Amino acid sequence: MRRHLCWIVALSPALAHANTPEDVYGASARTIALGGAGTALPGDYAATHYNPAGLAYCPSDSLALDVSHLSHHLTFTDENTSGEPLVPKHPRDQTRVMLGSCLALPFDLSLGMMLGFGIPGAIALDQQVANPTPRFVMYGEAHEQISLGLGLAWRATPRLSIGVGIAVLIKSELPIAADFPILEPDPTDPSGYRPVGFTLGLGMGAMTAPRLGILYTPSSRLRIGVAYRGALYHDLDVDADITAKLIVEIPIKVHIDSLGWFSPRQVSAGASGEPTPNLTLTADVTYYRWGELRTKDSSYPFLNMYTLDPDGPSGALVFPRPIRSGWQNNLAWRTGGELRVRDGAVALRGGLGYRSSAVDSAEDSNVNLLDGPVVTASAGVAWHVGQPATAPAAPRALTAHPPRRWWRYVLPDVSFTAGAFARVDHMLEQRVDHATAADDVVPEKHFRFGGDVIQVGAAFTLGW
Repeated sequence: MRRHLCWIVALSPALAHANTPEDVYGASARTIALGGAGTALPGDYAATHYNPAGLAYCPSDSLALDVSHLSHHLTFTDENTSGEPLVPKHPRDQTRVMLGSCLALPFDLSLGMMLGFGIPGAIALDQQVANPTPRFVMYGEAHEQISLGLGLAWRATPRLSIGVGIAVLIKSELPIAADFPILEPDPTDPSGYRPVGFTLGLGMGAMTAPRLGILYTPSSRLRIGVAYRGALYHDLDVDADITAKLIVEIPIKVHIDSLGWFSPRQVSAGASGEPTPNLTLTADVTYYRWGELRTKDSSYPFLNMYTLDPDGPSGALVFPRPIRSGWQNNLAWRTGGELRVRDGAVALRGGLGYRSSAVDSAEDSNVNLLDGPVVTASAGVAWHVGQPATAPAAPRALTAHPPRRWWRYVLPDVSFTAGAFARVDHMLEQRVDHATAADDVVPEKHFRFGGDVIQVGAAFTLGW
């Protein structure tokens, strides 16, 4: 129990960020290789994200390290012959590191933790007001952040486990006050002009999102899972009070707010099982509420700016906003299989998936948010040595031989697993055509886009 408390104390202070990258790129080498179908898949720390109830079935206490590289090969072709060609904002490639753990606690409780970050670009947020620059909104920048999940599972009965989890993301308040004298003479200053005064304040808060799930095992070879994940996003609030001086003082009072790193509300359901003892099959479907961003008040993924002094000089400033950005609810189907050979020492994995588009109707929008249906294929292999691996969802193995000792200390039975995985997301080519009419707020646009996102990685797990 003492060692478990040490893990909790060591990792709990990191609860300052969210786990939205896993929505798109997946979590844990095993689940990624199985197509991302993790709702009813027990066995490792990834249940912290997919369904915390699955933590009750971790085969042993474990600590895992996953390292993966994300390479974006997304293409964009502007076929509009009039005006400047559109140049998309390409997602940056990134290497992500994930540290995960699954620990048994008293009273049939299990704890799961996962902490990840990207290199480069951890905690990167680069936003502008609405503009026509094409953006692949489901990849890259939207997920460049530190991620963390924390989950707790209770095995209420031999057949039923219940899980809860939490993700937390910072909320920023950034009041700005500035005084810009535009070449205002000041004999007391060596430069001859009065220097610029600038004040910056930073307020930090937190937003939490729940993770809830159940996992039911009607038989030793079948599991059914259901999970809910709440919406999570970075909320930025900025008040800017700027005074520019050119003969007369010109006060400029504006407010800036934005949503960043958005992850919508989600509901998933799935099943997994073993038609034969050495083969595990898993499948699930997830519903994403991206349509929540259709509201007139939402500017995601852009900054929203407006004047705080409509009757003053800044009242003449007009900031662009998205018009019919096209966000819509979507679904993702995933399935995978794991074949264990050589008495479980080697596991061969593969998976497939399909996700419908989260953005539609780019023809009717003044911004160009790029997304389309995505087909996913994944594969992986793992090698296991040491303590024999238990069957999926089986009770934790009990030591059958006298414990090993070193001096007065009992040495735990340990195991080691190494693996590799690869995943390809292929976005089907999409075409957008819009001919501008009189009084049309939507610009002329004729372009097509698509491409691939490739993820390769390795994983190492220590169990005891």
